[in-house]
Amino acid sequence: MATTADVVADYLARAGIGRIYGVPGEGSCLDLIEAARGRGVEFLATQNGGAAAIMAATDGDLRGKPGVCVTALGSGATSVISGVAHAYLDRLPLIVLAGRATRNSLRVGLRQSIDQRLMFRAVTKDGATVTRSRAARLIAWAWEEATTRPAGPIHLDFPADESVSPARRRVIPAKNAKRVDPSPSAIRHLAGLLTRSGRAVIVAGSGCREAAVTRPLRELVEHLGSPTLTTARAKGAIPEDHPLAAGVFSGGPLEEELLGRADCVLAVGVDPAEILPRPWKAGRPVLAMADYAMTPCPFVATAEATGCLSTGLMLLRQGLPPTGEWGLANWARRGEAFRTRTRTLLVEAISPRGQHGLAPHRVVEIAREVFPRPTVATVDTGAHALAVPAFWETYEPKTYLCSGGLAGTGYAIPAAIAAKLNAPERPVLAFTGESGLLLSLSEVAIASGLGLKIVVVVFVDESQSLVRVVQEQKRYAPVGVSLPQLDIQKIVDGLGALGTAVEDEEGLRAALSDALEAPRPAIIAARINPHGYRRMLEVLRGKA
Repeated sequence: MATTADVVADYLARAGIGRIYGVPGEGSCLDLIEAARGRGVEFLATQNGGAAAIMAATDGDLRGKPGVCVTALGSGATSVISGVAHAYLDRLPLIVLAGRATRNSLRVGLRQSIDQRLMFRAVTKDGATVTRSRAARLIAWAWEEATTRPAGPIHLDFPADESVSPARRRVIPAKNAKRVDPSPSAIRHLAGLLTRSGRAVIVAGSGCREAAVTRPLRELVEHLGSPTLTTARAKGAIPEDHPLAAGVFSGGPLEEELLGRADCVLAVGVDPAEILPRPWKAGRPVLAMADYAMTPCPFVATAEATGCLSTGLMLLRQGLPPTGEWGLANWARRGEAFRTRTRTLLVEAISPRGQHGLAPHRVVEIAREVFPRPTVATVDTGAHALAVPAFWETYEPKTYLCSGGLAGTGYAIPAAIAAKLNAPERPVLAFTGESGLLLSLSEVAIASGLGLKIVVVVFVDESQSLVRVVQEQKRYAPVGVSLPQLDIQKIVDGLGALGTAVEDEEGLRAALSDALEAPRPAIIAARINPHGYRRMLEVLRGKA
């Protein structure tokens, strides 16, 4: 007879889950891994639970269905929290199956026993405990709930005595939650306000990353002739070589000039977790469209339409006057002009001034020149992440991956592994700093063991530069931000990767070209000049 672990594994296999991620351990974790193996579902073992959750969440994001992370009880469950929090704040579908002690063991001792439901409650949408009688219904509920907008992680505790108990098989088809269309009257109201306003700036957020949304979004942008900013997570929703692409929106002061010249701002699919938590100061009416209500939020919407974005965008365009009646050619050109001016300001801020080392923005520009158009880029948190979104052009949605909400260090390399496994034919390039590399050395070993051809560019300056900049702004001593000088080439060679160190543009270009053809992971340590980071931060976010 089938066990509870069999029932759960059956559901995942029928739903199209080809791979689960996690840190193996005793109890129900091993039962589930074995049941999944018998159904053709691979298990990718990691040494870091947080990295496993990031991989699973990235897999779920790219495939449009929940990723699955399996972990043991106690320390195994605690280790995945940071990755689950990333999925929670970035609205990524994820199911976390965490082992739990048997009821008998809980009666006689507390070893490895913590209230996991309570621990996960702050970073998941919901949770439950799997039992033999309701295993099929619970895994089906978790699947649907993880994809209900806003998407997010669901936690299932899996007691060891339940996983091997006999359970009745029930075939419940996997289904994503249905989306409700926005109110027609709300759409008409938005159309009327847009028609009267004229010059609009569109801000596209993470809700615009789905293929079903990008086409009607682009049609609306071209219909209005509106300069369009995207958040970092939405890069590629409008190809960044499009004449109406205005650059990256973070919610900082740099964008206020463009927003202030508009008659209104149309925010499409913007989630509060992906922009700076500061009030918008442009002083223009904000019209909002999203799949779900956005609260709390840095802006107060004058009018809002909540519901299926693809349908709402199509209906909004149909409710507007014909394209020829707008006559906003000069306004449309402001997007490209703003993007050019932004890059000019950033280049002036960050360019080395009589110092040695590569300018951070040149590292990104050279990488973009070398790597082909369909490349997937993953980006870690740090000072280098100020330059990457501004200078790495993206042409398709979901080809620029970052941790927008949690902004945790150690994201880029695990995400790159999941992206490469998801699309082996695409080049994958990760941007990280020394801290991100140190936190991800076990993932470098995993990539080497799998023979994954990913490329990692490490911005090397022996410092946690972003924290150092904030210390400088506050006139604090630079305590705790210095890093030792590392022989990165030797370290990664020992992990089975190809290591290279570069200090000039010619060397970087050659190393990137070689890395594209390398048969294994390639790690490029790029010596950079960090002295412009503070000026760059103040251009983007204002002075402290």
